[in-house]
Amino acid sequence: MDETTGLLSAYAATLSDDELTEDAVHGIARCVVDAMACALAAYPMDAMAAPRALAGAATGDPPAHVLFSGEPTTPDLAAFANSFMVRYLDYNDTYLAKRGGHPSDTIPAVLAAAEVAGASGREAVLAMVVAYEVFCALADAEGLSVPGFGAAVSVAVASALGAGRLLGLDQAGMADAIALAMAGGLSLSVPRTERLSMWRAGASANAARNGVFAALLAERGVTGPERPFEALMRMAGSGEEGIGLPPLGGRGRPFHTARTHMKAFPAEYHAQAPIWAALEVRRRIPAEDLAELRIDTYAHAIRGIGTGGAKWDVDDPDTASHSVPYLVAVALVDGEVTPAHFTPERLRDARVREVMGRVSVREDPELTALYPEVVAARVVGVARDGTRYEAECRQPKGHAENAFSDGEISEKFRRCAGGVLPPEALEPVLGRLWALDREGSVSGLLAALRVSR
Repeated sequence: MDETTGLLSAYAATLSDDELTEDAVHGIARCVVDAMACALAAYPMDAMAAPRALAGAATGDPPAHVLFSGEPTTPDLAAFANSFMVRYLDYNDTYLAKRGGHPSDTIPAVLAAAEVAGASGREAVLAMVVAYEVFCALADAEGLSVPGFGAAVSVAVASALGAGRLLGLDQAGMADAIALAMAGGLSLSVPRTERLSMWRAGASANAARNGVFAALLAERGVTGPERPFEALMRMAGSGEEGIGLPPLGGRGRPFHTARTHMKAFPAEYHAQAPIWAALEVRRRIPAEDLAELRIDTYAHAIRGIGTGGAKWDVDDPDTASHSVPYLVAVALVDGEVTPAHFTPERLRDARVREVMGRVSVREDPELTALYPEVVAARVVGVARDGTRYEAECRQPKGHAENAFSDGEISEKFRRCAGGVLPPEALEPVLGRLWALDREGSVSGLLAALRVSR
């Protein structure tokens, strides 16, 4: 196996429970509560019907289950449908690095494997730590950047190793799972400068599915191609064997579970700071009095959410969640951004459309130089009478350096669960999620999350 495969497979196979720190275990609980909140917010949306129906058309032996509705299915399709829910509103945690991404995309993969393995909550926590460490290390890797391919490879490999841990794979099996996930699941990096599709969430969900499927294949003795990371590096035009993998947590090194950034708003992460700054401007200049609004931010944010005509003419929720003009206009008109702002009716709101037409976005070289260590945006509003007000947000609420408290994560869960979970079940389920490491059975916890279909 190549160097990177060797390092990752050995880590996943040998990280022991007694190496987990209290911070790592508590960090995973925070991520799980946040991820379940995001899935609950997406659960009632029309876009969830197709993944649920696809999963419900198959049955595993033993089965895993679709979150909340409880359809029995295969573990790989459970990972797909559930990761789709976690990811759909772009409300889940983010890790900012050379490539970045959403490590909580791996949580449904681990839960699906935990169900079929009959795992305890503590065993699932260890597997989630493995998945988070692998995901974040790959995101930080110096050399893992292949033009034309998406970052979902990190989700696939991390999901394979998290699932593999619960399925009892040794290092050789882990190496096969890595190779199978990579060889069968690289995703295209489709530009996001114009209109987006549902596959912006589906790509990561499919990577989670691929990871679980690869682990199941490896468990049954299917071998994968040799030296997968070397092959990826050759595709990138590099002659290097290693990818510059940074150290993984454990053995005296800190874990990544407390270093991801959570979101106050269901919107692409780089919109969080502009939304907060726009809300500050709104306190001084009402939307109906606004003549002009300028957003100054870093280049990476502009490439993703602030350029292209479609971002000023949104007509679908997928583009809307990645349109800083739409998100800021909603904040200015309503004073908040919630899942309810992605319905067809709200996307056509004439007041929001009018404000969007007054929004401009430009790069601030200073903020570009500070990114990714500093996430920032400056919003300048000009009223019809010429009054000017400027607000800036740095390290928005939820950023690892401005983290949510446990209570704030619980409040996010309560808001998202309202109307989905029965009121009498909400607090008991929330308490069990926070105490995931003390659950005797992951299957029992997921059964408690089921609602009437």
